[in-house]
Amino acid sequence: MGDFKTIGKAFIDYYYSKFDTGPRDSVAALFEPVNGMMNFNSPDFAKGAQEIAEKLRTLTFQTITHTVSTMDIQPTYDSCIFIVVTGVLKADNDPPMQFTETFLLRFLNNSWLVVNNVFRLILHG
Repeated sequence: MGDFKTIGKAFIDYYYSKFDTGPRDSVAALFEPVNGMMNFNSPDFAKGAQEIAEKLRTLTFQTITHTVSTMDIQPTYDSCIFIVVTGVLKADNDPPMQFTETFLLRFLNNSWLVVNNVFRLILHG
């Protein structure tokens, strides 16, 4: 499977770079086109690259910056890569917020694509 840690770190660096510099919906191309799933701070998920792109277009912030604090990367028994990220994001003029994001990557058509993704803000109070 190659060096799963190197692949995982490179993927996360690329993902947040694309997400932060936009257009945000271009991140949908990193998902498995038909079955890729994304939860974005909600129990409801978008399925497939087209729904994921639409979900990303509906996000209301104009600017965002992700700062990764931790990144845990594991290989799975079926040759996928499982990644859990924690960090801080800054959107528009809002105060910085902590987040966690989980990715399951699968190698398909000569690319590592997201098959499952869950993003959550860590809200206190």
